[in-house]
Amino acid sequence: MRLLFATALGRLTRTLTRLLGRGGSALPGLVSEKLDPRLVEKILGDTPVVLITGTNGKTTTTKMIVSILESAGKRIVTNPTGSNLERGVASALLDASPLRGRLDADVAVFEVDEAAVRSLAPRLKPAVLAVTNLARDQLDRYGELMTTASHVATAATHAGRLVLNADDPLVVGAAGETPVSWFGGVESIRERMPDDRSLYGDDTKAEHQKADALVVDSQPDGDGQIATTRIDGTEHRIRLQVPGIYNAYNAATALLVTGLLGVAAADAIPALEAMEPAFGRGQVLDHRGRRVKLLLVKNPASLNHAIAILKGIGEHARVLVAINDEHADGRDVSWLWDAHIEDLARTPHQYLAGGVRAADMALRFKYAGIDAPALPDFADALDLLVDGAPPGATVYVVPTYTAMLRLLEILTPGASRTEVWK
Repeated sequence: MRLLFATALGRLTRTLTRLLGRGGSALPGLVSEKLDPRLVEKILGDTPVVLITGTNGKTTTTKMIVSILESAGKRIVTNPTGSNLERGVASALLDASPLRGRLDADVAVFEVDEAAVRSLAPRLKPAVLAVTNLARDQLDRYGELMTTASHVATAATHAGRLVLNADDPLVVGAAGETPVSWFGGVESIRERMPDDRSLYGDDTKAEHQKADALVVDSQPDGDGQIATTRIDGTEHRIRLQVPGIYNAYNAATALLVTGLLGVAAADAIPALEAMEPAFGRGQVLDHRGRRVKLLLVKNPASLNHAIAILKGIGEHARVLVAINDEHADGRDVSWLWDAHIEDLARTPHQYLAGGVRAADMALRFKYAGIDAPALPDFADALDLLVDGAPPGATVYVVPTYTAMLRLLEILTPGASRTEVWK
């Protein structure tokens, strides 16, 4: 009876929040779990669970795994809008479950915040827990990185199998006694995928494991990336629609996870190649006759990856870096000084600084030798960005999370968050 009331109230909350234009991706779960703290466990029943955690790449890796499993005919429940705390998982289950009874799905696949995974893993007892990487992020929320690593290591003890990044020393340290499948890259790839320590001058490398999925090559391909991954001695060339070498690692993670669930790599690759970017993660939207490419950033590591993409663009481009400091972004924006902004001074691009902390970004640009106007109003910044580009040109927006959501309202007026995330 408690589950029935909790589910009914959660669904009512979801309806009301969506009518009010609030999205409804977390509040329904929060309300329902207040009534029934074991709502998640009751709805899941014995459904196998896959959790994906880590600092960067959770949303894209989760979407890759879901795309592969759905192409194999599996019925999946997931949290597609990136609401990855306990309340977000609960809301996703409310959306997928009947009013009475347990979930009718073959697999549940959830991305989970790296701080929340410590409390969720004991509840969900995942069949597979994948850890993408661990990097310095939102120190005002997470604290020091070693604290985050300890949360992940605790969660790992509750998993049946781990899928871990062999190139990240902190991820390697989470292995413990749980069986592990490893992913990683050859040396030339590892040099282009620095772990967190190397960002701050520490060249200590992980004690390299033999990778079960090894990225042997990764090259830009238009708006996407061609990744070559070796699994069980066979190389697979994958034409991804998402950019950046880091997405080759995400694809390797997805292939390992789905392989553990019975989908062969050769059968998984068509789904990987067909998958469009998750919102903001390399997605391209049309706006006033220009192509707006979104590259979400949240910390020095992700901003450095965006910088690498911008450095690879030979022709002149216009770029807006939009920085917010709301709770979901992290209130402390000092991380901007750890990123390699100086590398952008050697590109032919024109830069604009936007968002709530536009002045901070403009100052960071100034110290890097780049003259960039500060435009805190999102509409003004986007207008100036596209006005200076010819019709049909690609312009680039590099936003933090809540800046990305604000841009969503301008670029896709009238669309719900769920519609755009798909």
